[in-house]
Amino acid sequence: MNARPRTGAVPAPPARPHRRHVVVSVYDDVTDGHYNGGGAAVIGKVADRLAEEFDITVVTAGRHSGTRTAGAVHYRTLPVRRAGPRAGQLLFQALLPLVARRLPHDLWLESFTPPFSTSFLPLVTRAPVVGIDQGRTGEAMWRKYHLPFFLVERLGLRCYRDLVVMNAADAATVGRLSPRARVRTIPNGVDPRPAEDQHPGEGTHILCLGRVDTRQKGLDLLLAAYARARPGLPLVLAGNGTAGEEKRLDALLARHGDGVHRTGRVSGAAKERLLRDSAFVVLPSRNETFGLSALEGMSFGKPVLHFALPTLAWMRDGGGVPVPPFDVDALADRIRALAADRPWRARLGRQAADTARHYTWDRMTDSYLALARALLVPRRPPARRAREEATRPWAPTARGHPPGTPTT
Repeated sequence: MNARPRTGAVPAPPARPHRRHVVVSVYDDVTDGHYNGGGAAVIGKVADRLAEEFDITVVTAGRHSGTRTAGAVHYRTLPVRRAGPRAGQLLFQALLPLVARRLPHDLWLESFTPPFSTSFLPLVTRAPVVGIDQGRTGEAMWRKYHLPFFLVERLGLRCYRDLVVMNAADAATVGRLSPRARVRTIPNGVDPRPAEDQHPGEGTHILCLGRVDTRQKGLDLLLAAYARARPGLPLVLAGNGTAGEEKRLDALLARHGDGVHRTGRVSGAAKERLLRDSAFVVLPSRNETFGLSALEGMSFGKPVLHFALPTLAWMRDGGGVPVPPFDVDALADRIRALAADRPWRARLGRQAADTARHYTWDRMTDSYLALARALLVPRRPPARRAREEATRPWAPTARGHPPGTPTT
């Protein structure tokens, strides 16, 4: 297979006669109608990049057991979706350890799945396992269902020696919960947009883009704020969700639906048109690990209005407009102000476009490739390793690194 040319961020390794096998597990699937959002897109990009150098299998959820191939990536679906969204996630987590015992692999990347996040995979395989935190939901599930999912989540995190998070706030949190793990921060990415796609200050509507989840995504707060703001721009909700969440949103729209338009799920040219023609993007989530839809809007030169969550601090001074968390009145004030002030939107939009240039898919996937290469370095026999360490001029620390050497 011909790999696309790179700019040197990750030097190419010497050719090997045998390709290593990397497995990626993720419940979300871009072909699914409910869970096909940012998490699935990120894993798809990572899998495609790693497939340039390794054999890649993605284990995901489906209604039927089966396999398929997309490009150079092999997909294996576990038949759990018939149980419904919530039970399907539980079944997926329960089956993963069994799959890990039977599916040969040299490295496993596990994208965490609600409600427990982890599946304790490091306990069932000798190969390295990387936990990818695209959304720890234990505490959110505790608040929603009053069941202590977070206790299992915290116990599971301690099993991992390598973890990836999307932002600095989660890096600090996960580092406290799993002090022996190497925690790496790898932000999400976006396709760079040409200048002709960026129109800071312009736009005909306010856009909220993402999965329909009335509580987690804060759609109840957004609709209440929009009704109070009464801006001169319509609000467009783009995305879909489970049948239950769609019904909850319909009930909210029956009370606060004036000026609000729903498009359902959008992709491709339709999604780009919504982003390009928006005046600004609003991200009203109660909790987020990164906010990929926000970055997508910023790449089109659009400001992003959001609650001031620690995990969204990467937008600070970069085109983001933070308001106190869950303050509906403050959110309404900023909606009204942004809708009325085109020069302000233009200044923020230029900042947003500049920020987005630092977050690209190539940069993100290069980081995952570098991580995979580091973890797949051939292991030396114990006797040889002991002899080498005895002759080194530095005394190993508790984690086996020279003093002052970065470990993340």
